[in-house]
Amino acid sequence: MNLIILIVAGALFTYALIYKPEIVAVALFVLILAKINFDLKGLPLNSRAIISLALFCRILFDKSGLEKYSPYLYITHVKMLLAFMLYVILVSFSQGLFQIDLLKESTSTVLATFFIYHYYFKFQNANLLKTALTIAGIICFADLAYTYIAYGSFPIHRIYLQLTGAADTLTDDDLAQTNWNFFGQICGMGFVYLLSDYIKHPSENKTNRLTTLGLLPVMLLGVMLSTSRSAILGMLLVSILIILNGVKYRDQKRKLVRVGTFAVGALFMGILLFATLGKYVSLDSKFIDEITSRLTDEPVAIVRKAMGQSYNINNLGSMDWREESSENAYAAFMNLDFQEQFFGIGNGGFEVRDLGHGYNAHNATLLLLIENGILGFFLYFLIIGSVFFQAIRQKNFSPSFAVVCFILLYGLGQNREWTSITTFIFIYSMVAEGEFLRLERNNYELPTTEEDPEMTQEK
Repeated sequence: MNLIILIVAGALFTYALIYKPEIVAVALFVLILAKINFDLKGLPLNSRAIISLALFCRILFDKSGLEKYSPYLYITHVKMLLAFMLYVILVSFSQGLFQIDLLKESTSTVLATFFIYHYYFKFQNANLLKTALTIAGIICFADLAYTYIAYGSFPIHRIYLQLTGAADTLTDDDLAQTNWNFFGQICGMGFVYLLSDYIKHPSENKTNRLTTLGLLPVMLLGVMLSTSRSAILGMLLVSILIILNGVKYRDQKRKLVRVGTFAVGALFMGILLFATLGKYVSLDSKFIDEITSRLTDEPVAIVRKAMGQSYNINNLGSMDWREESSENAYAAFMNLDFQEQFFGIGNGGFEVRDLGHGYNAHNATLLLLIENGILGFFLYFLIIGSVFFQAIRQKNFSPSFAVVCFILLYGLGQNREWTSITTFIFIYSMVAEGEFLRLERNNYELPTTEEDPEMTQEK
């Protein structure tokens, strides 16, 4: 039976790769964003690696206007990305921390950004990425809902592992490694992307508008179910920025009223869900109390502490040790010699040296400084800063712009999210948008998606 399924899947994949490679691209982005991967028995590569290499080869034979835009490797931001990736590899190698997985991850990141760049120009929009992020958000929401209903407490039990039978080989420790903050991150990214896209494109048809309005509460509930305060805070702040940018136009004000109504309704339903869920599913009462504390008591205690008012230290929960972990990370950076402060100690060096005394850094800024040094920190923000500067100069406040803002805020209290493949996918979606606008404003003739590229070239 498994052999038959494998043959059918292989045939469908081959057909899509030849005739509809954009479907393969969406599938790959979904696997990346939702952190889904399959190790194929008897093969040295996993599913994402095989799909990436196959898609790359397919694009090389794609004659639909590759010559119509600046080659990927000629883009300044791409050269900066390659320089940063090479720098991380060299520093890790010099510290004895180089592993083949680091090279694979760097290669995957470069390929993913190339796919984003190529398909943005091919279709002159980011709809493939929007579709993939939406599907990934639904998958993460489904995983959260399944965990709540079937198990009644964390850790997260992923549906795809149950369907493939891989969950049977996992231990409790393996499941505990699945950080539920990640599910809040993806749902939060989906929320701000859909919100920004809904406001930015008022001319879309009614079906698309209703679909977006229906998906926004799903993404919002996903963030709430994850109980990730970093995701909640990032979503809230970026949504405010999107709204402030959108209220300039009368038609967008009406859309904001609809979105606000849906958001308030979804929030109310979320609170009602937490209040009644325990009566109908096998939720652990202690788990419900913990969720309530994370979403109510902890934020209040944090605000009161920041304002110098009295607070209950027991209500700080994980925020107490997060503050300690950041202090440990800062002390660790200051105790490094200047050479290591400047060049860094390599990817994974923070854990290898146990600089956090059992804790992760939970501070993306300090972790970037410690592992990649002042020079690597400068290279990274040279990419981020130049991409943001280009977007602001072009007044291109796109959905990808909103997602990158969300990730930067979210990553402040996390670890390596800033340098993950997910982050670079959306950064280089912004790069593609900026390059497209530059060519368009320079009266560069770009092929339309409706015309035959060869006919467009003859014109």
